[in-house]
Amino acid sequence: MVPALGLIYLAWAISCLTLSHSAVVFEPTKCCICDTLKPSDVPSNVLPQVMPSPFRIVVSGESYRPNTEVRVNLTSIGGRYFRSFILAAYNYDGHKFRIGQKPIGQFKLLPDQDYQTKTDCIRTDGAPGTSITAYAIVSVDTQLKSNLRFVWTANRGYGDVEFRATFIEDHDTFWVAEKSRPLSDLSSGSPSLAVRKVTPPIDTSSCGDDKGCFREPPGCAEYECRYILTWAGDNQAMNFELGGLVDTASDRYVALGISDDKYMGDDTVFTCAHNSLKERTEVFFSYNTKDPKKNNAIPKYITSSSSNYVASERHVYDGLIEEEGSFENGRLRCRFRVKRDLDLTEPQLRSLRGGPAHLLFAHGFAVRGSPKMHGMSVEELPLASAEPVDFSRISNYHGRARYPLAKAHGCLMILAWVFFASLGLLLTKYYKPMWPNSRIFEHRYWFFGHFNCMATMFIVTIIAIILIFVEAGGYSEAPDLPQKAHPILGIIILVCIIINPILALIRPSDENKCRPVFNWFHWAFGTIANVLAIPTIFIGMDFGKVMVPWWATWILVIWVIFHIAVELSLEIHQCCTHKKNKERKKKWELTKKEHPKLHHPEPEPAGRRFKRFMLFLHIGFTALITLIMIIIIAVS
Repeated sequence: MVPALGLIYLAWAISCLTLSHSAVVFEPTKCCICDTLKPSDVPSNVLPQVMPSPFRIVVSGESYRPNTEVRVNLTSIGGRYFRSFILAAYNYDGHKFRIGQKPIGQFKLLPDQDYQTKTDCIRTDGAPGTSITAYAIVSVDTQLKSNLRFVWTANRGYGDVEFRATFIEDHDTFWVAEKSRPLSDLSSGSPSLAVRKVTPPIDTSSCGDDKGCFREPPGCAEYECRYILTWAGDNQAMNFELGGLVDTASDRYVALGISDDKYMGDDTVFTCAHNSLKERTEVFFSYNTKDPKKNNAIPKYITSSSSNYVASERHVYDGLIEEEGSFENGRLRCRFRVKRDLDLTEPQLRSLRGGPAHLLFAHGFAVRGSPKMHGMSVEELPLASAEPVDFSRISNYHGRARYPLAKAHGCLMILAWVFFASLGLLLTKYYKPMWPNSRIFEHRYWFFGHFNCMATMFIVTIIAIILIFVEAGGYSEAPDLPQKAHPILGIIILVCIIINPILALIRPSDENKCRPVFNWFHWAFGTIANVLAIPTIFIGMDFGKVMVPWWATWILVIWVIFHIAVELSLEIHQCCTHKKNKERKKKWELTKKEHPKLHHPEPEPAGRRFKRFMLFLHIGFTALITLIMIIIIAVS
């Protein structure tokens, strides 16, 4: 019989490790389509990266003049490299890249650089006699690149200008139309709207001296911080600076929740959100409820119509004194001043005069300033501060809260299903003929091992499920697949492992005609539980509360492959020795009939040394993998 369970494990493991699209190799030098800046040979199911790019477009100033050189650098952070790129200058148009735009200005190709103009991105610009050929430039090789220098010149004033680049890292990892900071046109004689829109960076040098700070990771400068919050205030109001790293798509938010604990519910929430429709980044108030667990927005504007039927919006947040914000290069940033007594104007919000509170940080997609439900993965789960934060103290805070019950749940499930369940099933499937004349507590070795492994698995699984119900406060469901399936699969597994022991208690004797029916039901419920358990563990490893590093999933994949190899080896060995064992069994039964009064020990099966070796190998390797996974989950 083919070890189908192992093959199912591997299929589920691969599906949990790969994205929904398949990476199709394309030629990186064919970069890129002029109108969209997308790689030209990418299938429709391979999408650009949405997380912040590790590559930057750095310009030498904040403004430009006609016929004056501007230095433009393509750089990388974190030791990353790109292989291909396209770079061009465009008229600044808020935060959007308009499809079909043509480049402006001209790059100077330095002698030692092996790049070329993009032939379908060329246009003639300017009056006859003074016109230039504007173009985009592209790479002509796929060598690793991390720091490239260019010089750009405008032949006339174009208004506000920005540079856009597409970076291709490998066959299916690329960032499209990444932007530089905008340059204002000094020849126009008026200040640039683009430059005025950018809120100055949050200064972290005075953290702990002039203002309190919470930073993740600890001690980061603002451009490195995943989340940052600073505060200072007087008796009447608090000044906050809230920032975070999101992807470069429009309509994103970073939210701060002020909570009595590290869980969502009964929280005051300040949201820094970018609205691409209005091209504005602003602050919104909302609050979380515990039952039902949801975020409730407090409307910021009311719309009214004047006598000439012109609609207008009026700001109604009495507790919000000042605000400013910006969204640049995947970083949201808001500065705002709010009254301490927020509860007087907004009853759903809490006063900022209270004692220490946990901070909850989240980011995601927003619709007109209203945040949508975040996911539950490591990158999406809200970050809770490790300790309560006191806004009356000027101090440095850092560190994220941990969820020991969720980690204990993961550790116990690994122990139950990777070690005990796999060993118990291996014994009942391949080791029934082994040690035929030996008994332990009047039971065959395989049955004693199988029973104890499955009983331990049952007890450990029940404990793990109780722990996660306590952690989640009852049944809880993630918003998106595959995490949404995790609790559902868990309940199905629980039902199966409860039914099987009940069936065992009413098991008929071997001679009973109903015994085959019992065997089939016992096999069916055990198989369903086992088929679902390992995929459910793979899904569970993606939950943010467990905080399992992505590479740990590959360790479990290695075990799945090993388990399949063991089952295949035992299956082939069993087929090869079947005839010989059948003959030995037949000969033994014949001898018993001929000499019924004598004791005839049952013959040892053929190939027993190989089977013993495979059993000890499986126990040793599985124990090692189980120990490694438990340590990773516990300490990560």
